[in-house]
Amino acid sequence: MKKISIFVLSVFLISSTAYGATESIGEGMAKKAIRGAVNLCTGIVEVPMQIYKGYKKGFGPIKNEAGSKTVGTILGFFRGFGHAAGRMSWGGLELFGFWTANRPDNEGIGIPLDAEYSWQMGEQYNVFEPSLAEGLKPIPVKLGHGLADGLLGILEVPGQTIKGANDGNALKGLGKGVWFWWSRMVYGFGNIYTCLVPNPPDNPGYPMSGKWAWSSFSE
Repeated sequence: MKKISIFVLSVFLISSTAYGATESIGEGMAKKAIRGAVNLCTGIVEVPMQIYKGYKKGFGPIKNEAGSKTVGTILGFFRGFGHAAGRMSWGGLELFGFWTANRPDNEGIGIPLDAEYSWQMGEQYNVFEPSLAEGLKPIPVKLGHGLADGLLGILEVPGQTIKGANDGNALKGLGKGVWFWWSRMVYGFGNIYTCLVPNPPDNPGYPMSGKWAWSSFSE
């Protein structure tokens, strides 16, 4: 019981700071591994949290309070499993891919999770605003980015090598290109298999410089 209490306390202390992209490679790797481990281990908490949120929010179209809260609770149950799957999948990606570089953020890429961690209230994303078509748009965008990064990430190698040569250090550019290539593959295929479930709106690791693998050719 004492060990469990220490673990829970450690999780809350570690997760008290929001994680964003950082220019420090070591710090970024550490933050990514920690957040990944926390989300992988606690993602299932999304189920009771989303049930509670659904009950509290209710279901707008139903004016009767009891009926609204009942439907909201049921929808929260299913939403909870979707968010748990997304949080745990992304947590595993960040934990085992702690060494990767990443996009500065995931704005517009995938349905965003409500909050940094599963026990936080955060803000729910509404797929019906401003319209269902617009609300669901982040899903195909996430799939498209996943395919581009997973299949064309190798373009980082020549792009970063040329960029490094222009800066007077082609070897450093080559190493960075290989790192970015493998990073894009990890996140690319991760985005493909998690395209239907939510993901964090930000990334805590070292940020890649370009939106696409070929962006370095024009930098």
